[in-house]
Amino acid sequence: MEAHPLLQSLIATTSTTTYGVRALSSPPPKVDSHVISNVSGILFRLTLITLIGILAIWANHEASKGFSITIVNDAGKYSLPGKHFSLFYQANDKATRIVLNTSRFVENLLYPNKDFLHMRKQIDGVTLRLAPTVFPGIVAVDSPKPYEYIISLSPSVMETSNNNEEAIVLAVLQGMARVWLWDGNGATPPVLLNGMVEYISSLAGFTLAEAWTSSGDATRSPEKNVVCWTDEQPRMVAWFLRYCDQRKQPGGGGGGEVIRRLNQKMRTGWHDWMMDEALGMAGQHACASYDMLIRHHNLLSSM
Repeated sequence: MEAHPLLQSLIATTSTTTYGVRALSSPPPKVDSHVISNVSGILFRLTLITLIGILAIWANHEASKGFSITIVNDAGKYSLPGKHFSLFYQANDKATRIVLNTSRFVENLLYPNKDFLHMRKQIDGVTLRLAPTVFPGIVAVDSPKPYEYIISLSPSVMETSNNNEEAIVLAVLQGMARVWLWDGNGATPPVLLNGMVEYISSLAGFTLAEAWTSSGDATRSPEKNVVCWTDEQPRMVAWFLRYCDQRKQPGGGGGGEVIRRLNQKMRTGWHDWMMDEALGMAGQHACASYDMLIRHHNLLSSM
């Protein structure tokens, strides 16, 4: 199956085109000095325009990057995952390009225009490292000091294939999503943050498994008396956010508006009413509506 267009753009890497010069079979005819002067002037202007274009591209590249990027292979050059990471991602700077591509996608999603600049997180540096040992999940994010982030990839993402690029891109995308998202000064429920990361991944083109595939676990027990986005699995939270997002968008498209609203409110702290404001309705009511949808789907599936 062909990859989602957004996923293709995240995976895409920069290519270089080489132009060759073909030798003339015979000496060229003599050209008038006036013609040579005109040609020289044209070539100078073309060179100047090309130089300006290159400088503009470089400036845009630096502006889009906005932070330093360091690639580290802590798995070791003699381990199989370490060898693959070094060969396919570190030596050719592909890892750096993936960080830039995924960062640009998440940043544009969370801060789409100048109205969001005042709430944009400051990021001075990102270190992408292949961890020495396998850990739960595929990616972990730490911030050893303000504005500096370490995205650690589990070696397991390198073990399924010599070049499992989609798995690497997904892991880095989720890491960058966690970097760009505010966390309410540490007060936002972790399952909600993880659900937001899952939903962002689905907006980029990665498949989000059906919420109702977990059968009876998909519906909350009423006696829990808690809202659905605080006690479910991250993927269930992602489906809930998608459901709410589609309700808010004309035509049910779902473009990440709920994510942007939540992220804006999580800059300075966290309170449950922030979810109510982001959804435009009480969270309990949204959860009840979502649970009803899932129960209806399960009922139809059992017929």
